[in-house]
Amino acid sequence: MSSFACSVVRYLGVVFVAAALSLPAAGLVQQEPAPQNKDQQPAQKKDDAPLPSTSKEVEKIKDRIIKTKSGTLKISAAELVAETAIVMYGGRAALKAARSSIREEGTIRLATEQGDATGVFTRREVEEAKSWEDLLRTDLELSPPEAARKAGAPTKIKYSLAFNGASVWAAQNDQYITPSPESEAAFRSQLSHDYMSLLRYKEDGSKIELIGPETVVGIDTQVMDLTLPNGEKTRYWISSKSYHILHLEYDLKLPDGSTGRIRVSYYPPYRIVQNTLAPTRIVMEQGGKFVQEITLHSFSYSAKLDTQIFQHLQS
Repeated sequence: MSSFACSVVRYLGVVFVAAALSLPAAGLVQQEPAPQNKDQQPAQKKDDAPLPSTSKEVEKIKDRIIKTKSGTLKISAAELVAETAIVMYGGRAALKAARSSIREEGTIRLATEQGDATGVFTRREVEEAKSWEDLLRTDLELSPPEAARKAGAPTKIKYSLAFNGASVWAAQNDQYITPSPESEAAFRSQLSHDYMSLLRYKEDGSKIELIGPETVVGIDTQVMDLTLPNGEKTRYWISSKSYHILHLEYDLKLPDGSTGRIRVSYYPPYRIVQNTLAPTRIVMEQGGKFVQEITLHSFSYSAKLDTQIFQHLQS
């Protein structure tokens, strides 16, 4: 396997390999979604109703949550923030129905030891009882950077990585390969450390703790820690205005005992898909260095997926 191929296999699925990272983060700035003209908004399906977006609507939602749970039930400050975010993303019922099975497609820019690779990205996922049990598959078709092509890498390389509910398997150019323990740990970490993990905190039995307000690049946020039943933690930065999840960070623990700090940022514009909110641009860094950027342009929620695609290479 070429050095470029080895590098991509390590990175596929936000894999942490500190020595392989060479590009600094390109001064990325988180912004709130700017108001769009009607002709600039992505087309919505008939069943895609607008989600609440104004500060007044947010306050009404918070009041409704408090009133609903007043009296015999009490709600903590952390729960109020999390429950408001859940409503802003569509609500539990809509999220459960829409994201039971999903297919997302887009483009990817991926850091490698020989420069940035670019290509097309497909993610398919089937929701199980707990976030970390979800079936997940990522398929890439990449164009290696010029330095890799000059060194003999092909013009296109296909990769697949999947979690079948028990283990992770991988393939390159339609041939199975053995993922390293580091690759498996990193790929599986996506299931536990994602913006949806916060929106499913009750279903997962996770604990949440509100750390407090923090201003990030001029944006007021609420910082929250989520702890999974196994003790793993994720820190979230949630906009105090829109209640969108802007960033998350977590420590990725590798089989050799080492750890790396992973940061994931979610950028506008957002898409409304089956009455739920989905970010379209996702940037990942490790230790302040760029790892990958995914830009999504196609969403199919409540998708009809054959679960065999998570077990075998068949597409």
